[in-house]
Amino acid sequence: MKSITFLFLALSFVTCKSISLDTKPPFKITEASYKSWVGGQPGVHGINVYINYTSKTAIDFDSIYFRNKTVKLETKKQKERKILIGYFNTSTINSKEDLLLHKEASNSDSTKELEVPFPFILKENEAVIRYTIANVVKYYKVSNLKKEASDFYP
Repeated sequence: MKSITFLFLALSFVTCKSISLDTKPPFKITEASYKSWVGGQPGVHGINVYINYTSKTAIDFDSIYFRNKTVKLETKKQKERKILIGYFNTSTINSKEDLLLHKEASNSDSTKELEVPFPFILKENEAVIRYTIANVVKYYKVSNLKKEASDFYP
């Protein structure tokens, strides 16, 4: 129990440090949008974020923060376009929160995950990209993401 308390306090101090956003990144965003999707079964849905960019230098894109969630970024190249994609699964089916580890789990606080607070205050159409350049981690805020029409899958 003491180790859990110590871990929680350590994480609290680490997250207290404010994260500074880069104002002049080594890349240029040419288009940014997001699209909701709904699967063929009840409770299956998500949001995909697409960011087109140009850059003359090599950049290691890591993750994206959007609507109080964080996911790893995928980098794709289609002809001359460079695209970053974040796949956010917002499904309610098979949620990890519903998983009980043992019979007495409902009476025990030890099975609850420690939640680290979301490090940014963002509007609904804003995201933050985490990237590394020259072994330095940086963050860049993308504003005014365009909402595209939702996709409905059978």
